[in-house]
Amino acid sequence: MAVRRIAIVLGGLGLVLAASGCGASLAAGSSGSGGSPLLRRLTEQRAYDQALCAAMASHDPERSLAYVGKRLDADARPRLHLHAVPRAELEAALGEPGWALANQAVLVRGVVAIDGVQVDDFGLRVALTGFPGPTDAFPASVGLLAGLMGESGPEDRVERIEGGRELVPERFRQRPLLGLAASAVEASTLFLVPVTLATGHTRQRPDRTIVTPPTDAEVLAAAPATSAVARAIARASYVDHGEGQEVASVWMWPRPEDDLELVIEWSYAAYGCAGRRPALRRRSLGNAEVVRTVKIPLPPGSDLESQINAVFGDRMRLLVP
Repeated sequence: MAVRRIAIVLGGLGLVLAASGCGASLAAGSSGSGGSPLLRRLTEQRAYDQALCAAMASHDPERSLAYVGKRLDADARPRLHLHAVPRAELEAALGEPGWALANQAVLVRGVVAIDGVQVDDFGLRVALTGFPGPTDAFPASVGLLAGLMGESGPEDRVERIEGGRELVPERFRQRPLLGLAASAVEASTLFLVPVTLATGHTRQRPDRTIVTPPTDAEVLAAAPATSAVARAIARASYVDHGEGQEVASVWMWPRPEDDLELVIEWSYAAYGCAGRRPALRRRSLGNAEVVRTVKIPLPPGSDLESQINAVFGDRMRLLVP
């Protein structure tokens, strides 16, 4: 079972933050209505990949998928913890680069976890809504961090490749004799008369410029603050496949200006539905997916960091009631 799980973690160099307490009390979701006898049987057997495919093939896919989604929520118990790195910690650990980073973006750490369920994929998307619209969290890449903190690596490598004449192999396969004759005539003129160009057996290649940006390793070697944050992220990020799945990573948001709320969207997917069960082979379905959403208003606060931390505290939060 391939399960993709997304969350946000930043630690080390004075940036280690408390994000423990994964043992918060978890309530089981209700099964809801809309389950046919087949769906009830498959979900009772925890064959959720087959249940998703069967729901997609039903006469009322929307209602059937909602039923399977509620049963999945009850067994998977999706939960999330977010912790925004306070501005003061960034500035204390990184100095001027930390101040520049905190002025433009908010670093958020967290963990997403689910109990083991039989699906092909689990996905998570966290966004902020407000003016001018929803803003997704995005990974804290080396290049982005360096740019926000005013650091950079070596200059881009620029390579100029001069144009010239090149053979057209497919034309030679189509008209080999003409190509040989054109080549001979052109050679007899000391290649002054472009006969093969006229017959289409060669073509003119324009000048090209290839720009290669510096690698992450080159940027890190030249950017000490970026290197410190990148090492901290690497130490704190992990993927744990135990009885369920748990993944930690780091995301960022551009620093917002208006009142916001969190929109958390998670999904369960089954791939290659056609042929999973004989009863489903009548219909070519491809993939089946159910998407679940919860909105969490952020309380008043001086900044986004304090608002997020007030919502999640030091415990994982169950995403379903």
